[in-house]
Amino acid sequence: MTPTYTGTVVPMPPDQLATPAAARSTVLITRLARAMRRQFDRAVEPLGLRARHLVCLTHLKDHGASAQGTLIDALGLDASNLVALLNELEDAGLIVRSRDRADRRRGIIELSPEGERMLMEVDRALEAVDDEILVALSADERATLNELLARAGASGPLVCDNEAEPVCETADECDPPAC
Repeated sequence: MTPTYTGTVVPMPPDQLATPAAARSTVLITRLARAMRRQFDRAVEPLGLRARHLVCLTHLKDHGASAQGTLIDALGLDASNLVALLNELEDAGLIVRSRDRADRRRGIIELSPEGERMLMEVDRALEAVDDEILVALSADERATLNELLARAGASGPLVCDNEAEPVCETADECDPPAC
């Protein structure tokens, strides 16, 4: 079942778009990022996922089975937070943990078939978020926006040291980390 989203995106009033502060890409991107993050959270919540889960699952999809130590470095987590994250993903059936045959001390993490299916569901959910947030843009404009954002990200640091959220006691504690 594909989730539906009823969150409302409130466009910036035209008179605010003309202010000098609003003309700065930083301000516009920050506002857009906040709106997208709220919609992102709403989109994946029915799937039982959080951003930190998706960072890990996406890494496994993109890079294949990974040693636990590699995930620590790639996700920027300490060992205890990674173990908690992997426990959540394993309990949900989204990953499979095994031991490296060459070095039994080394844990190997891979995406399960259910994890692959979940990522396809997430992709559909995020497509709906794009459609809602970027409704004012044509398909060509969206493609241009993606190209420009990818180019801008490739020219500087796109990944925050704290990209994956920490494991938190309550949802209120889990604001996106500052880079």
